[in-house]
Amino acid sequence: MKKIAVVNDISGFGKCSLSAAIPIISALKVQACPLPTAVLSNQTCYESFYIKDLTTTLDNIIDKWLDLNFSFDGIYVGFLSHYKQVKCVKRLIDNFKSEGVKFILDPVMGDDGKPYANYSEELKDCIFNIAKRADIVIPNVTELYFLLKKEPDYFIKNNDINSIKSAAIELSQKLDACVIVTGVNIHENGNNFLSNVIALKGSVNIVKKIKALGSYSGTGDIMASIVSAMTVRGFDITTAVETASDFIIKSINDTIGDNIDTNDGVNFENNIDLLTKI
Repeated sequence: MKKIAVVNDISGFGKCSLSAAIPIISALKVQACPLPTAVLSNQTCYESFYIKDLTTTLDNIIDKWLDLNFSFDGIYVGFLSHYKQVKCVKRLIDNFKSEGVKFILDPVMGDDGKPYANYSEELKDCIFNIAKRADIVIPNVTELYFLLKKEPDYFIKNNDINSIKSAAIELSQKLDACVIVTGVNIHENGNNFLSNVIALKGSVNIVKKIKALGSYSGTGDIMASIVSAMTVRGFDITTAVETASDFIIKSINDTIGDNIDTNDGVNFENNIDLLTKI
């Protein structure tokens, strides 16, 4: 069975990060090996939260993995709670990313043109440096522009599909990696599409799906988890993004009628059987 080291936080409430990654990657017949960066009472989009930073434990876990000669087929990095954790991620990559091992980065930096509360300039710079080591980078539009060193107001002025396509190609070329920009809104022929822009080697492909009526936290984690597991298993990028998009849209539609807080995330559990068939 393939194995992925999953570097991310775990939250008690809000279906995101490791709470989403472990069941989804497992459903896709890949072993998820968690390396937790922080423990949270609930994810950070709620009005308040408690966070226990685990920076000091990361090297101890990596030491033991090295002692026991563990290996991985993929490394998937998500939420980092402090810029000092990037040094641990670099060490993980240096020791475990051999030929054929995929490194997938979800640069959890911000949304809606604004950085998340814990994101300092030091952390943003550090994330760009590890992005240079990645095979696949999966930012939202805000994170795409942050990685290109654009100011937050640039997001407001350039939040259109042509600007996003050009920026995705630029970032892909800078990083020499596949870039998947998630959550891109496109209005076309009277329809609203929730789209993902895939940039690789100077070309762009867009995966478009009719937009669901709701918006929930954690869908980016679901996308990154499905892409990570499927690419490690040998599926092509477009197939992985198509699968993730369909799964997310169906899960959103199944959640809308439940009248739950959007911070709680989607009821992906209702559709997990779709992934076990892949």
